[in-house]
Amino acid sequence: MSKKPNKYLEALGIHNLRQALLAYNPWWRTKSFSIPVPEFKRDAFTQAMRHTEANHGLALLINGPRRVGKTTIINQVIRCLIEDKKIPANRILFFSLDDPIIQQLPQKDQGTLFEALLAQWAQVAGTALRTSPNTLYCFLDEVQRLPRWELYIKRYIDLRYPIRFIISGSASHTIFRKSLESLLGRLVDISLPPFTFREFVRFHYPDHGDFLTKLSEDILDIGDSSSAVKFNRRLSEYIKPNAVQQWNHYADEYAQKGGFPQLWTMGTAAERSAFIDQQFVERVTLEDLRLVKEIRRPEIFHQFLRYAFARTGQEYNLEELASLIHTTRVTLTEALPLLLQTELIRKVERFTGKPVRLRSTHAKLYAADLVLMQGITKIVTSLEGEERGRIAETLAHNVIRLFPGVSDVSYYREPSGKQEVDFVVRVGSQMIPIEIAYQNQLDSKHRVAIRAFLEAHGKPNSFGILVTKEDWKIEQPILEMPLSLFLLAA
Repeated sequence: MSKKPNKYLEALGIHNLRQALLAYNPWWRTKSFSIPVPEFKRDAFTQAMRHTEANHGLALLINGPRRVGKTTIINQVIRCLIEDKKIPANRILFFSLDDPIIQQLPQKDQGTLFEALLAQWAQVAGTALRTSPNTLYCFLDEVQRLPRWELYIKRYIDLRYPIRFIISGSASHTIFRKSLESLLGRLVDISLPPFTFREFVRFHYPDHGDFLTKLSEDILDIGDSSSAVKFNRRLSEYIKPNAVQQWNHYADEYAQKGGFPQLWTMGTAAERSAFIDQQFVERVTLEDLRLVKEIRRPEIFHQFLRYAFARTGQEYNLEELASLIHTTRVTLTEALPLLLQTELIRKVERFTGKPVRLRSTHAKLYAADLVLMQGITKIVTSLEGEERGRIAETLAHNVIRLFPGVSDVSYYREPSGKQEVDFVVRVGSQMIPIEIAYQNQLDSKHRVAIRAFLEAHGKPNSFGILVTKEDWKIEQPILEMPLSLFLLAA
């Protein structure tokens, strides 16, 4: 940093950092938290508070796609610190690193401004940051916008400053990978997806709140059949078979509204569609991905995302897409890993029984939320519509990827094509086949496919899951459960 940062910043036209900080930290003046913030707390809030209060000295990263509520959780944590934990307001700093006051500067100068902001905070706190007798709390939103942000955090942690850093970023673990490597052993992270079905029901139907909150406290081990049976028995104590239809109604509503709360209040499909295209297609490429690589032809990335959203659950064809948008397969092959980093789409490859690096070239893409499909295709993503198969499969996939301990998700198809299983979930050495059959009358072929997989690749204690519309059988080796209840598992 410059030896005379104040004069340096004045030369850049920045004269009053205190005012900029007061705009973000009104509690410094009022000594109370007055920013409007929802009372509803996502499941991740409890985890975030636990790490914020812990004595482990690590930074906390809240990480996830755009518009999922990362800033909201940060504000809720700040309010809890001030109102419930009685932390003096001047010991808490919040700043968004995508603010124009810092983004207007050349990248080489942004670090200077960041350190000047911390120096201003020290004056407000009335203590040198390094020698404060009490823990200080520094909340940094959109941290990925600060070049080499991880080096600043690393330095303060390594020098044992009494600062608890709580940071957020609108990017995936892959985008953060190099930064996280620098912070190895110095950071814990919370991945925040769009609202899960469990959170959606708790928000819209609070009568179920106590049950769902307790359910979220019990971790389902999807690789352990006894854990899966126990989870189903716990569900059956609260949800009787004649109530499954009501939960299916909730699931259908969730499929149509999606997991991005900001979209719930938009009145028209056209408004939602425009918002999705701007926030989850264009800005992702023009702002988030450019932090990783210079994007020479962003329109290719835009078209690829739209293609993936519209065809969620289908095997993708790069030759077809290259022809549609007048580019080459090689270009799209290079673009796909970058788009996967956004966490807005996920790739599921065909099961081969081999390590991931030796996989086949066959794969499917899944949208992180069905509202993304809806925004591009204008199709109503209802579980009662013509696309209910793909919709149910996408909902199931987006829960499966949240199960703890899952190292890989693939799909199974015999070379002859006679038998298929929608998902094969690998947990340690266990492989759990999961078939989605959202239909009124179950066909025996679904059970046959699961049994065939278990015979070919299972172990003595292996089991499979058949996700149905209403059938619910808690038995081995094939556990049958309605989709709406399966979605409550994470």
